[in-house]
This record gives sequence, C-alpha cells and structure tokens, in this order.
Amino acid sequence: MENKKFGVRNWFAIILIGFAGQLAWAIENNYINMWVYSQTGNSSYITWMTVASAVAATVTTFLIGALSDRLGSRKYFIAGGYTIWGVTVALFGICSQKNMAAAFGFQKAALWVGISMTIIDCAMTFFGSTANDACFNAHVTDVTNKHNRGKVESVLAILPLIATIAVLLVQGILGAGSSATEAQHAAAQAAGMSDADYLAKPWLLFFIIFGAITTAIGVASFFLLPKENLKPNRETNYWKNLIYGFRPSVIKRSPDFYITLIAFMAFNMAIDAFMPYFMVYFQNDPAAHNGYGLGLTGMDFYLPVGIILVVASVIAVVGGLFMDKIGKTKLLLPALGLAAVGFIGVYFSRVSWALIISGILMMGGYLIGTAVLGAILRDETPQQQVGLFQGVRMIFAVMLPMIIGSSVSSAIMKATGGTELDEFGATVAIPTQTMFLVALGFLLIAVAPSIWLVLRKRKKPAEEKPAEEKPVEETPTEQ
Repeated sequence: MENKKFGVRNWFAIILIGFAGQLAWAIENNYINMWVYSQTGNSSYITWMTVASAVAATVTTFLIGALSDRLGSRKYFIAGGYTIWGVTVALFGICSQKNMAAAFGFQKAALWVGISMTIIDCAMTFFGSTANDACFNAHVTDVTNKHNRGKVESVLAILPLIATIAVLLVQGILGAGSSATEAQHAAAQAAGMSDADYLAKPWLLFFIIFGAITTAIGVASFFLLPKENLKPNRETNYWKNLIYGFRPSVIKRSPDFYITLIAFMAFNMAIDAFMPYFMVYFQNDPAAHNGYGLGLTGMDFYLPVGIILVVASVIAVVGGLFMDKIGKTKLLLPALGLAAVGFIGVYFSRVSWALIISGILMMGGYLIGTAVLGAILRDETPQQQVGLFQGVRMIFAVMLPMIIGSSVSSAIMKATGGTELDEFGATVAIPTQTMFLVALGFLLIAVAPSIWLVLRKRKKPAEEKPAEEKPVEETPTEQ
C-alpha cells in the first residue's frame, strides 16, 4: 500500500470522534460502576453489567460490521450511532436508589438499580458498538496502512486515558463518587437524606453533561467524516458472511491474525480482571470494608490517579513514535513486562508514591500492549473484508475477556474475603487487591502467543498483509 500522508482531516476526525467514543466508554467501563456502587454498595452488579454489555457489544458488532460492508457505508452508522449513544448515556442518571425505591419499594431498590442499569447499559452498548466497535474501528482500518498504523494506534490507545482524565476532572468538580466523603455524609445527614440520595444529584448532572457531548459530536460527524469510497459487497449471503471469519480455510490463510487475537484475548482478560473495579477499590475506606480498599478521597484520590494517567499516556505516545520504525512486535514483550511489574506493585501499594510508580508501569504496559496488538491486528486484517472481521475481533478481544476476566476476578475476590453485610443483612461483594494478582495470571497466558508472534515476524522480511480474497470465493457449503 502506498505510503502517503494521513492528512489533517483524517487526524482531526479520528481524534475527535475517537475521543468522544472513549468518553462514553470510560463512563461505561468505570464510572457507571462507581455510580451503581454508590447506590447499592454491591460490586456484583458491576459484574452483571460487564458480562451483559460484552455480549451486547459482540452481537451488535457482528451484525452491523457485516451490514456496513454489505451497504458500503460506515459514515451514517458512526454519526447516527454516536447521536443516540449520547442519549443513552444521559439515561443512566435516572437509575437512582430513590427512583427505584419509589417504583419498587425500598427493600428492592438496590436490586432494581442493578437491573435498570444493566438494561440501559445494553442499550448504550448497542448504539456505541454500532458506531464505534463495528464502524469507526473498521473506518480506521480503511483509512490507514501499515506505514502509519503504529502512530494512529498509539494515539487511539491513549484516548481512553485522556478521556478518563477529562471525566475524572468533571467527576471531581461535581463531587460524584462511589461513596460519600465525610463532608458529603455530614451534609446528607443535615438534609435528612441517605448518602445514596445525596450522591444521586451530582451523578445525574455528570451523565447529562457527557451524554450531551457525545450527541453533539455525533451530529458533527455527519459533516466531518469524508465521502466514502467503499464498494457495497452484495455478492454473498449476509448471514453466511457473519461466520466468514470462523471458516477453517480463512483461519489457515491468515494465521497471524488469529494468533494475535489469542494474545489480545489473554491480555484483555488481564485488563478486565481489574479495570471494572479498581476505582471503587481506590476509594473504598478499608476501615469500613473489612480492611479492603485504599481509602483515597479528595486530592488523595485525584492527584495519584491523574499522575498515573498522564504519565502513562506520555509513555504510550513515545512508544508509538518508535513502533512503526523499529517494528511493532519489538515492543510487545516489554509492554507485557511493564504491566506485570505494575500489577505486582499495585497489589502491594499502600502509600501514594508506591501506588503512583506501580500504576504508571501498569497503565503504561496496558497502553503500549493495546497499541501494539491493535496495530498488528489491523495489519493482518484482509483489506476487502474489514467489516466481516470486526465480529471475530469482538468475540476474542472484547466479549470473552470481559466475561471471563471480570467473572473470574469477582469470584476469586469473593472467595478470598471480599464480602460484607449490607443494611438489610445480605452479603454483598466488595473489590479487593486480589484482582491485580488475577490480572497477572491472565497476563502470563498472553506470553506464549506473543513470543510466537515475535518469532514469526523475525522470519518475515517485512510485515506483510494477508492475501485479500473476497468472501464470494469461499465454497458456500464450507464449515
């Protein structure tokens, strides 16, 4: 493929649309978890949402990814999806304990907070995966090539952390947290309110703000994205195309694509073992949660987390500058090593300076690893079937890691003491530092396929794209 400049319009569109998507995903991956915990005090509902949204994201990406190839269009799926995506983000704010108690009674309020949040999360995931996972992700592959994917993927890899910083600032300004601070608790008591009711007000404003931003950028995308040059692919049956990426002959033709998926799956299992729970863990007061948590509030929370995210983002950008020049796979094993040292460090950290250093290593390794694996995966995706392969990517790189990583981590945390009694005497789950050891275990699984990739690339004279064959050439009866 010709090595040409990426262009200002492409950069602006990818950064703006990618950033808006990561704002929404940051809210889904971390902040709705803090929101539901603030209203229920039970991390089991976080696992509910993680598993349900993983399934919703994968089914959506399968259906819409293949449909966008068939119609030869991604622009309107991206712009329209983002527009409605923002509306669903705003809806999270109505799922307060007070509203659920009014509808279903106080004793069932926490349960219905979890149910309603899971339902809205699935709706959000449908529109988000339509716009971002299925079509924006395919659009990035369409407009990049092997000469610039390292840079582009590195920028995309840091957008989640930049978005998290932006969301963190707004959260801090509004005072929306997973549990009430001493000042908020005192104010709630003075007003005759529960902590959950007091926290519901800043959270409602929080969701409205970011929902509006996502919708606004969705509307702008109708005008920002360039005219598409994709040819509609109506030569083959739509439903057969859904399983195209699972056919043995397809797997045999693109082995590096599937080995990269295996490495990505194990790597993301490690990430999903801690990512849904770690902010709640940072804020939980160990004195009130059986010794689990770091009890970080106010600047003691925002300063370390902010430093970790900023420095890790810088590390990822620097890594991206060298990735295309020295070869993507040369950074893969060092990234795994950084993340592994970070997991061990965060597990043992009890003071801010140790948490900051370990957190930087953990998040730096996470970002570089994500950028490297994502770039290799795009390189190995057959150019004429980009949409068809998005569903396969979602199963191995998103759905299975989210289900397995979060579920295994949650089960092990409970088994090792991560439970307490709520106000009704029921046993509820709380996050513990054990999640970082679970993450380390999954990360070790990623080492073998990563070494395989490194050795494969050393044998090749260049990072070549797989053969670009059309689905129509497949035998219809092939399984």
